Amino acid sequence: MLYFFLSYARGPDDLFVRRFYNDLCSEVRVHAGLDRDAEVGFLDNHNIEPGQNWPQALINAIAECATFLALYSPAYFLSQPCGKEWTMFDLRSRGAPHGDEQAVAGLIPVVWLPPRELPEVAKTVHYDLDVEEEAYRRRGLRQLLRLQRMHDAYIEFLSTIAERIVSAAAVPPPRGSTQLDFDRLESAFHPSAAPDAGQGRWTGQTIHFVIAAPSRPDAETIERDGGFYGRDPLDWAPFWPVQARPLREYAEKVASELGFDSRFTGLDRLGDRVKVAQQNNHIVVLLVDPWCADVALHRELLLEYDHHREHVSAMLVVMSAGDVQTQEHSARLAGLMHDTLGNNERRLDEVMLRRSVLTGPAFEADLAVVLAEARNRLVADGRVFRRPPPGQYAPRPILEGP
Repeated sequence: MLYFFLSYARGPDDLFVRRFYNDLCSEVRVHAGLDRDAEVGFLDNHNIEPGQNWPQALINAIAECATFLALYSPAYFLSQPCGKEWTMFDLRSRGAPHGDEQAVAGLIPVVWLPPRELPEVAKTVHYDLDVEEEAYRRRGLRQLLRLQRMHDAYIEFLSTIAERIVSAAAVPPPRGSTQLDFDRLESAFHPSAAPDAGQGRWTGQTIHFVIAAPSRPDAETIERDGGFYGRDPLDWAPFWPVQARPLREYAEKVASELGFDSRFTGLDRLGDRVKVAQQNNHIVVLLVDPWCADVALHRELLLEYDHHREHVSAMLVVMSAGDVQTQEHSARLAGLMHDTLGNNERRLDEVMLRRSVLTGPAFEADLAVVLAEARNRLVADGRVFRRPPPGQYAPRPILEGP
């Protein structure tokens, strides 16, 4: 029997999460009186892409684990896969013979980094673990792990969690199905919105990603390493050769996990995309390779756009830490960005402007925060458009290929 399944959102803290998982496995074995090599937990190491099959080992683990540890963080509640993991365990718990109390007992929240707001499904789950340490209550488990002076508090926290897991495992929920289609499961954190009476669902769920990057022929004209590029700007792969995936695949993954519909286009359609977004309450995110400002045509397009009154919702400039050529020219490239997009830089705040994204995980984490904030601002500003009643039609966005 697996004593626990650790559900968490992958990101920059993966090493700390792995350390917590290993320490917790050791502590659970001690409290359960098990051999040091006994398998007691499950930690998923897969990055599940849109359209990929969920690993069967993950499905089996959720179906048979005695407890489900949810590692609360802002990124956790933005993650579609984490919401689906929660849904699968919740389906098991509903079949428990002791009703709601037993269902809650098997789901153990652990605050990794306190989220600003909990989704409805999490508001009913009690997560006070009777931990006296104030640092955990204010900053979460992440803080206990990162600070050496919190080591004693961290050891005490491990013991408290292990006791809770072993106790709950004495009466686990019924075994779940291993035949569920995860693609069809609804995320517990992103339920389908029920239409308001006579109003319909709001339509601010489309993101227009505009990729400002050279093509491979463009790169040759400025003596830039062509390995990062393809025949089309949308082929830009800034983390090559370690990761040869185009940046648009990273962006599509993050947007999909947050429930957005993505559209991708090149710099030549930037102004058009902004106008469509303004008309339809959409979001525009400009993904920038600073080398594009070295290409005359791209620089002209950026300057022309920057002098107009329309603006993007957010801008992320990617300068890969593993790209030696970019790092050698980083100061000059940063200056080019300021010279060509200065108006947008001044308008965007520190949340919506990322001047130097260094790695793939950092890009995904930054983009998740940007998209969540953009969505919140649409609602806060009251710019939430509704679908028209039957028989009336709103303008549809123009779709274009790569």
